[in-house]
Amino acid sequence: MFKKISCTLVAVLLFVSATAFADLPSYYPKAGFQRVGTLDDVQLDRQILVINDIPYTMSDNIIVHSLTSFSVAASRLRPGSTVGYKMAANGRMITELWLLPKDFKSAGRR
Repeated sequence: MFKKISCTLVAVLLFVSATAFADLPSYYPKAGFQRVGTLDDVQLDRQILVINDIPYTMSDNIIVHSLTSFSVAASRLRPGSTVGYKMAANGRMITELWLLPKDFKSAGRR
């Protein structure tokens, strides 16, 4: 009985994780994002992004990806957007950011 439940649970989890990425463009990372959150504030003049109440510095050459284009201007960033992002080794500077659908579920990510 336990084995049957375990197999069913694994199958459901695989299906959910596969569908979470099904609608993302090919230039979005298949292995997931370093972090996922909600963009609370965008201060382009100060090169600050606040995500989940934590302020981060934007890299001078940040790459912003959208669902329709590999690279878009940082001026397209809006508070309330769901984003995936990658940080530099220091953990305080965002080097790459992906705009995500509002209903995006970050299965298996930090």
